[in-house]
Amino acid sequence: MKSFYHRFLVSVVLTSAVVVSVSLSNVNAASNAGGKCTKAGVTAKSGKSTLKCTKVGSKLVWVAQKSATSGSSGTQPTSQRDIPAIIQNWGFNFADYSAATGKAGDMLIKGVTPPTFTGPNAATDNAMYRLLIGPIGAVVQGMVEPQYGFYLPLGTSVISMVDGTVCDVPKLYSNDYSVRVAPPGMSCMQGGAYILYEHEHILNPTVKVGDKVTAGQKIGIVGDYNPYWKAKGLGVLETGVFFSKKGSNAPWHACLSSFLDPSKKTALLATLSSAFAAWEAELGDNTLYDEAKMSPVGCYTTAEMTDSNNKNTSNNGG
Repeated sequence: MKSFYHRFLVSVVLTSAVVVSVSLSNVNAASNAGGKCTKAGVTAKSGKSTLKCTKVGSKLVWVAQKSATSGSSGTQPTSQRDIPAIIQNWGFNFADYSAATGKAGDMLIKGVTPPTFTGPNAATDNAMYRLLIGPIGAVVQGMVEPQYGFYLPLGTSVISMVDGTVCDVPKLYSNDYSVRVAPPGMSCMQGGAYILYEHEHILNPTVKVGDKVTAGQKIGIVGDYNPYWKAKGLGVLETGVFFSKKGSNAPWHACLSSFLDPSKKTALLATLSSAFAAWEAELGDNTLYDEAKMSPVGCYTTAEMTDSNNKNTSNNGG
């Protein structure tokens, strides 16, 4: 009998050791989002993050999961690394391009012709206005564009990219508005917050400072201040990620595509690529967007950028 219990206890100890070893192996393998995993649906902890084994394309990789309480700590960021990746959409109804409708969600592509110019600055102006979607990091007239520019049919609804609190609704130089939303957990202060998800050139804003918003909620319609695009039946929406960096008085921006919700990032970037390709096909020019130089899609740079947010610092025809 003693021999039986001895063998039983040894078996339990060895089995426990194997279980602990396997568990530690899983956690170690999951130490970085994007690392390989072996069984879809399995979750593991990595620091304060929960990772889930997810099939992306043909591979199984660890993907960071959004927490119900995810957001900002409320403290001033020291760099863009402190910005939470919580963006759920592009700021409007944007879907993969459909040849049947000629649209990518609410974005009209088929039949659209960009404004054209003559005169001494024609080459620069025509190049700038050929982009139906202005990418982040594009350099035009010596300036780096820190925000996306989208040209959408007049009256198109603008929706909040994130859950959060509206902390600033300033009237812009263009006689329209910006709706700037702070992430969950961050309080508003005079003039905004340390981190703001920006929806610029909005008419008829439906929210005010202090309002809680959810991603996908309508917050206004696209602005119509640009006369050249307006003549084509299109309005302007610019979106960006602003942050106030500790130790700096300058306004800073970061590549918006870097802060898409991990669970939606692949689909959102695929939609953007689809629209790039459709617009290039519409104009018969496959050189408009160099995706080989974008990482992630839509951004020619992931460096921190600063600008003064006025009519002289927008390269998106704004």
